[in-house]
Amino acid sequence: MAIAGQFLAPDFPQQGLDLIDSFFIYALLAQFTHLGMAHLGLNLAGLALLSWGFSGLRSNREWLWIQAGSLVWVAFYVAAIEPLDWYCGLSGALHFQFAACLLLALFRSPNNLHKTWPLWVLAAGLLLKLLLEWSSGHHTDALVGGPIAYEAHRGGAFGGLLAGIVILLRRRGPTS
Repeated sequence: MAIAGQFLAPDFPQQGLDLIDSFFIYALLAQFTHLGMAHLGLNLAGLALLSWGFSGLRSNREWLWIQAGSLVWVAFYVAAIEPLDWYCGLSGALHFQFAACLLLALFRSPNNLHKTWPLWVLAAGLLLKLLLEWSSGHHTDALVGGPIAYEAHRGGAFGGLLAGIVILLRRRGPTS
């Protein structure tokens, strides 16, 4: 959908939608548009790495739920919790997906630090990245050609953490 959005509505990120009065709907749709091919490529590469990297530690059903939940959550987050005036791209959803999958991987991997240390390094890296973004202020990234929405990154990671907890609790609950 992101590739189609890039070619069918290339000016969407700059113009937005004048047809609706809902930033939630705008943000939901804007996740499938990007500032250019570099921005699209980075987001799709991140999605590919997430799809492949955590595939052994989550079910296909969980992955589908995580992906759909990430899009809706990020649109809600940037519309209601940390409101933005403008947003496009998948970076918030990718942070959601990464945090959820990382939490699942940490709890589903063998309880052996020798084998799970890479997951802990990823968790520390995500936390450090979010802390650095929190203190850096807004700026335009020359590679993607536009502003970086740190709010979406924070909101995505927070939502992914919540989603991961919900998935883990559901798996531990009684089965029918």
